[in-house]
Amino acid sequence: MSASRFIELEGVRVNNLRNINLKIRHSALTVICGVSGSGKSSLAFDTLYAEGQRRYVETFSPSARQFLDRIERPSADRIAGLPPAIAIRQQMRADGPRQTLGTRTEVIESLRILFARAGTLICPDCGVSADATSPESAAATVMKRFNNARVMVVVQLSMGAKEGPNQISELMTRGFTRAILNGRTIRMEDVPASEPLESFFVVLDRIKLELGSETRLTESIHNAMQLFGGDCCVLSDRDSITSLHDMQIDSSVWSLMRFSRQRTCGSCQRRFAPPSPESLSFTSPLGACPICEGAGVLSSVAESRKRRKSQTMAIASTCPGCDGHRLNRDALATQLGGCTLADVAAMEIMELRAWLKGTQSALTTDLQEGLKSAFEHATRRLEFLIDCGIGYLSLDRSMKTLSGGEAQRAMLTTALGSGLINTLYVLDEPTAGLHAIDTQKIIHAVRRLQQQGNTVVVVEHDPEFILAADEVIEIGPGAGDEGGTVTFQGSPQELITSKSITGHELTKGENRAGPESSIPAAADVPGRTTQAPEHWLKLFDVRCHNIQNIDVEIPLGVFCAVTGVSGSGKSSLVVDALYPSLCRQLNIEPQGTFDGTIERIEGTGKIDNVVMLDQSPVMRSRRSIPATWIGVFDEIRILLAETHEARKRNYSRAMFSFNAASGGRCPVCEGRGVVNVSMQFLADIQTTCEECQGRRFRPEVIEIRYRDRSVFDILNMTSDEAFTFFNGHHRIQQRLSAVRQIGLGYLRLGQPLNSISGGEAQRLRVAAMLAGVPLTDSDKSAENRKSSKLTQAGRTLFLLDEPSSGLHLRDIHRLLNCIDFLLQTGHSVVVIDHDDALVSQADWKIEIGPGPGKLGGQVVRSGPCC
Repeated sequence: MSASRFIELEGVRVNNLRNINLKIRHSALTVICGVSGSGKSSLAFDTLYAEGQRRYVETFSPSARQFLDRIERPSADRIAGLPPAIAIRQQMRADGPRQTLGTRTEVIESLRILFARAGTLICPDCGVSADATSPESAAATVMKRFNNARVMVVVQLSMGAKEGPNQISELMTRGFTRAILNGRTIRMEDVPASEPLESFFVVLDRIKLELGSETRLTESIHNAMQLFGGDCCVLSDRDSITSLHDMQIDSSVWSLMRFSRQRTCGSCQRRFAPPSPESLSFTSPLGACPICEGAGVLSSVAESRKRRKSQTMAIASTCPGCDGHRLNRDALATQLGGCTLADVAAMEIMELRAWLKGTQSALTTDLQEGLKSAFEHATRRLEFLIDCGIGYLSLDRSMKTLSGGEAQRAMLTTALGSGLINTLYVLDEPTAGLHAIDTQKIIHAVRRLQQQGNTVVVVEHDPEFILAADEVIEIGPGAGDEGGTVTFQGSPQELITSKSITGHELTKGENRAGPESSIPAAADVPGRTTQAPEHWLKLFDVRCHNIQNIDVEIPLGVFCAVTGVSGSGKSSLVVDALYPSLCRQLNIEPQGTFDGTIERIEGTGKIDNVVMLDQSPVMRSRRSIPATWIGVFDEIRILLAETHEARKRNYSRAMFSFNAASGGRCPVCEGRGVVNVSMQFLADIQTTCEECQGRRFRPEVIEIRYRDRSVFDILNMTSDEAFTFFNGHHRIQQRLSAVRQIGLGYLRLGQPLNSISGGEAQRLRVAAMLAGVPLTDSDKSAENRKSSKLTQAGRTLFLLDEPSSGLHLRDIHRLLNCIDFLLQTGHSVVVIDHDDALVSQADWKIEIGPGPGKLGGQVVRSGPCC
């Protein structure tokens, strides 16, 4: 086989990868699978994508790549046949207050171009069209309305007493001889120059409208607009039914018509700047609402008291200036096809696609040709969104309100709509957060990307996606140091018959009938004893997005699963409505901004606290690591400070902190171990700090050792290694045991949190709860957080959003063990998830549906799992 048909990897040693050799086919769909932490992301993102990005930057000019010598190559003997690379990761979700589905998919950019070029500006004060007029169209209008009449082409001016003489003299020099003042036609030299004139008319031409006079009229109007800033008036001695103004001149009534090259209201004469994409954008000062600055909401702070402790709560309300549309009045005044940009952005995507088609056909041929690319770009992106199964959403939906699956598909649409070929796409679990019904839609969308001539590498756990691949690569056999090897490479059919871990899980369902017999059954997961609910939360009149006026009962003291197709309203119910409403009743500050409301909740007396574990990153700062997140680094620093050498040098525990500026952290990287290199035109690139070589601390701090290990050596340990190393230290082992219990024993204590996957982030949150570390401490510094027993918070309702994301089939039972631990200690758990293996083990199931968007928002089923 020709080497050009493959991406060839030899001797890859990135992170835990063990000198692996691989060939990945070009123009194929390759899935990388394996247990969580086995090294999938190290291969896909830290090797393939990182090297592809580095080689792309190398094509720039020397001045543009002045920092390239500092960019590290992935640790490998040889990487060949690698095309330019694009990555779509779960951590890419940046949900700022102005990030909407329209801005994320770039559809709104095309719509702004359409409205700026083809839109009609309607005065927001008068409701009258404010269009610009050309001399030709103005002359045609006059000829049609005042045929066979006498007309005067005039310009209305104003002048003060000081500048009056000079202006009149200049007008006479330019050849203007007549003016109209106070209803009389006078000679220019008779205009009183010693007094201010607020309004008088300069006469440019007098014409008798008849056959052949249109050319002269056009020239006169053109000269008037050119010489006097684009404005012009035409007076006619014949009254017109359609005229708006009359005036008496020399004892005769004349009709006045105004024309302007600038956009001017025909009623109040207010002038508007020509619409542009910037003036129609809520991310630009030209188009954003001045009150909310384009956010659509206003945040206020309310103070409450609970248990003798004062708290502040952020409350978001719709902006009264723009009614939540984010745009200022002038931007909302531009219409196309009878709709404003806000109206179009509020349409469901399927409805919007039909509107685009109708609007395009209604435009003139010239506009259709000039705006062809904008229409095609918007239509193509909308069709991708529909193909991905989120045609029920609208472009004005804030990205913060989307579920994990919806956000993932929105990011995927950006890649699908780029139209690139011969490119390497690296995708991170595109089926995360998706119902099984929607998985096939994503498979078809990704397959289309591959069929365009691209190489697609996907990190995925979903059995259906794995079976749809051209080739499967399994990394394993275990996690961390127990993984990092290629345990299988071949077709999905060969995987099923192999002895690999994933193949074993896939064959568990082979005894079932039907076309999906190779997908594991939920019953194959180790079972648990179900429990009956003891108490209930009763929600009345729930409203959020597609959920309108429904009542729901949620059981307490059990494991409750909320399921339904993607977009049915699960996240709207639990995340946007239930969580903030409970926070308000319990006087807890909610983390984030939410859209839902609940009229009344009964049963809150059976819970004392509520905790939300969503898909947001766990990173608090650029120096956040698992050791600080679970609260063990405080204890480790105390042990280091108590060593003989540390006491001899008078080192306190602050010396071993990389968060304290006065401590012993490296002054160059400020304890991060890496330095960010700004590329201006590209995303920043991280390189290892040359001062500390990635050790985070100054050399004299590294010299201090506990049991012959420095602080750098300790942070480089996995949780499993550290658990054994700190034998006898109960507080440290208790927290590390929680990490190991959740299946993250392979994580290194000093691994940056921004490098872990979405599934690992979710489980790390659960580990922090099991370890008794508060997740909503008002003090953002992990160094000053105080640990507390989990049970001290009282009966807590835990809300988990897609906790199975990033989990291999083998890891589901570990998550179930953690959920059981929470239930045994008196708490309640509500989980939003689609994974059959997890949902089938729930005590109670609430299904929202029956469809997505407007077709959903109802409780289809509520009862014990069968």
